[in-house]
Amino acid sequence: MCELFAMNANTPAIVEYELQRFAAEGGERHRNRDGWGIAFMEERDAHVFREAAPASDSVLARMVIEREIPCRTMIAHVRRASRGKPRLENTHPFTRVVHGRKHHFAHNGTLKDIDKLAPELRAECVGDTDSELAFLMLLNELRTTPHGTQATAERFRLFADFAGRMAARGPANILFFDGETLFAHAHRRIFETPEGLTPAQPPGLCLRHLQAPSCGDEWRGPGARIRELPTSTILLASVPLDPDGWQALPEGYALALRNGRILHETTT
Repeated sequence: MCELFAMNANTPAIVEYELQRFAAEGGERHRNRDGWGIAFMEERDAHVFREAAPASDSVLARMVIEREIPCRTMIAHVRRASRGKPRLENTHPFTRVVHGRKHHFAHNGTLKDIDKLAPELRAECVGDTDSELAFLMLLNELRTTPHGTQATAERFRLFADFAGRMAARGPANILFFDGETLFAHAHRRIFETPEGLTPAQPPGLCLRHLQAPSCGDEWRGPGARIRELPTSTILLASVPLDPDGWQALPEGYALALRNGRILHETTT
């Protein structure tokens, strides 16, 4: 059971993600105790912070609170290991460079028997998670498809097809940034209740579209704040971060985001 969060906006924004929410999900309240990571995208590169320890205990997480990193896109992840030990190499988001751009990938779920699909790629993995192997499989399928506006539709088609095939093997909630476009797939996830853990069920991701000035000049959620709110900002999260405006995404829903708007969407 992991937590995902992403932002995509039409202009750079300063996201003050205090990790209070992540700290709670990372050890103070729930079972997500195996690591956390955040990537703030900047053109072809990114500021990436990761640690294989609970966010609630982390000096590095507190340092991230104090930084101000303007970005149009960010991805954050808190991990509860279902496969792979709690080590840095198993901590999301995973990163690879392809065609001179850093690509980033975070996943919530367990993909059964994925090693049988691409045993030749396991040796290319730094860690031993199913998520990292899925990332390399996706990059392999996209490798011959160029970046650029004209190719976005084809990249999205390939991403959605891939996510649908992964969903046949287990919960496949995915955030993927290719240095240009943020792709996401909502599926099923395990929820923690007072009675215990539920079976995997939708929604796997929720979405909120913030539009200034109707939403004011900033947005606040538990442990999070977006200052100088862009005119169009889309948030994705495993669970709603405040009471207003969140939409539970249907099971199997895939979308591509750029500049704070949905470019493509489909159901896998």
